Amino acid sequence: MKTKPLSELEQEVMDVVWALGKCTIREVVDETNKTKNLAYTTIATILERLHEKGLVNKDTSAFTVVFVPKQTKEEFSRKMARTLLDRFFGTFGDAALASFAQSIDRLPKEKKEYFLKILHEYDKNKNE
Repeated sequence: MKTKPLSELEQEVMDVVWALGKCTIREVVDETNKTKNLAYTTIATILERLHEKGLVNKDTSAFTVVFVPKQTKEEFSRKMARTLLDRFFGTFGDAALASFAQSIDRLPKEKKEYFLKILHEYDKNKNE
């Protein structure tokens, strides 16, 4: 299943769901309202969208609806990266590879070193 990108607000709400692990709409409202003022109905709509996108399970068996992430943030980010890179490289081919390499070269030194370390470890593990 292709991973669909999230809107900025969906991402903020999903970050709260990941942080809480298991939550009600009210808990998400309380957490998000620490930084911005959003209506209960807005959060409910966003959580329903996240459910429709397959990112959260929705348990309606109790009096209160409970949402639980279906995957970790790391799993989601891997799927999202794979989807974006497949589309990027599929559309632009070698030009995309050159552009990607140039972008990595512009990363801060620590991020670039971390990326190259991960790439090396992945390549090493793949060839074993």
